[in-house]
Amino acid sequence: MAPRLCRREPQQGRKVFANVTELLLAPVRLAIELLFVFSLFETGRLLVQSGLRYYRRRAFRSADVAIFTSARDGYPIVAQYARNPGLSLDELDVLAMRQLEAVRIATRTTPMLGLMATLIPMGPALVALTKNDTAHMSDLLRSAFSSVVLALASACVCFWIASVRRRWCAEELIAIKRRAEKTR
Repeated sequence: MAPRLCRREPQQGRKVFANVTELLLAPVRLAIELLFVFSLFETGRLLVQSGLRYYRRRAFRSADVAIFTSARDGYPIVAQYARNPGLSLDELDVLAMRQLEAVRIATRTTPMLGLMATLIPMGPALVALTKNDTAHMSDLLRSAFSSVVLALASACVCFWIASVRRRWCAEELIAIKRRAEKTR
């Protein structure tokens, strides 16, 4: 008699696997909440930096980067270049990427966490459906979908912030490059 190629997983193994995935729900929800707070914090930082950039825009357009001595001026890459004019454009590009890194990571990981927070309660919700416990099922589904909505809102905000900051970094790098070409 030939051995069976596909064996069913024992009932105990499935329960252990389900329990492990349910343990992930609390940390995933906490991460979503923290990333939502992070997105609100970064929105505030973007608004402040936008005001500073508006206030210092004439000085920035004059291409006199020597007057920018701190990131508090709204132009952090130009300020870094003003403090250390020996930096190459590649080093400044790395600095720009470092400034965008946290928001870009939040933009990409938050939707994944939202998907996890949606899928983890779906198993118990389907079990509740088979037991005709619609109240428990609706509680699980409400929690699942509220988590994904919060995660997607956070990802949208972070994506918007990353896009604006990426453009700002590009503007600063172009201004530094033009100034470097003029001084040659």
